[in-house]
Amino acid sequence: MPPSDFTILGQSLVNDNWDGSPVELAVRDSVAMPQTPNGSMILAFQNASELNNDGKLAMTSGSNPPQFLLARALALQPTILINNWQANNLTLTNVSVNAKTPIWIAAYGPGMGAAPTPLPTNGDAIPVAVDTTLKAVTLPQFMQLGFQTNSPGLCLFAFIGGPQDSKGNNAYAIALNSQYGDTGPGQPTAAPPGYYGTTGGNNYTFEFNWGTSVLFVAYFGSGSVLSGLPKVVTAAPTVTLQAL
Repeated sequence: MPPSDFTILGQSLVNDNWDGSPVELAVRDSVAMPQTPNGSMILAFQNASELNNDGKLAMTSGSNPPQFLLARALALQPTILINNWQANNLTLTNVSVNAKTPIWIAAYGPGMGAAPTPLPTNGDAIPVAVDTTLKAVTLPQFMQLGFQTNSPGLCLFAFIGGPQDSKGNNAYAIALNSQYGDTGPGQPTAAPPGYYGTTGGNNYTFEFNWGTSVLFVAYFGSGSVLSGLPKVVTAAPTVTLQAL
C-alpha cells in the first residue's frame, strides 16, 4: 500500500521533497523523497533521545509493505542501511512508542545535495566539512583511498563507486574512532550491519582497482547526535586518493 493508505505513515510530513539533508524526526513525523536514485543510496539513522527509549522508523517505498528499522536507545553511532531503491519514492516515519524519542536521519547518493568538490588523485589531503562531498575519476590501476582525523570524535564516511554487487549496490560506509573498534574485511570481527568496516583509530585506508570510474565520497559528520549531549568539536578530517 502507498503511504496515503496508512493512518500514521507519511501523514505528518515535515518535508515532502526531502533531499537527504540531516533532519530530526519527532514521533509520528515523516519525510518523503519523491524519487530515489536508480543506484546505491546510503541511509543513516540514530536515536536522538536522552532517555533509555528504543526507537523505530517505518520505511515505505513504491507499493512494498513497510519495513521497520530499530533505532537502539543511547546508541553512540548511527545505524547504516545501503540499498538501491531503483528510483522509487521513499517515505520515513518515526513510529516510536515513547513520544520523547526523536530520530536523526540523513541520506546520500550521487547527485544529491550540494555539488561535490574535486578530489585529486595525487595524494593531496583534502579537508572536508560536515555534509560535504568529494568527486574523483579513478585511474586504471590499484589505488588507495585514505581517511584521517586528528580528533578523538566519531567520523562517519560513505563512498560510492566501482562495480555493483548482485543487488545493484556499490556503496561503502566506514567509521573512524568507532565504538566497535577494528572490524570488517581482514579483521577478526565482522563490521556492524550496514558498515563495510570500522576502526577504533583515526586512520582508515581502502585499496581497490576499479579501472577508470567515478568515485564519490561523503562525510556525514562526527560526534554524537543525542539531543542532550554536547556535540564533539573536531578539526576537519581529510581524505586522500593516490595511485599505488
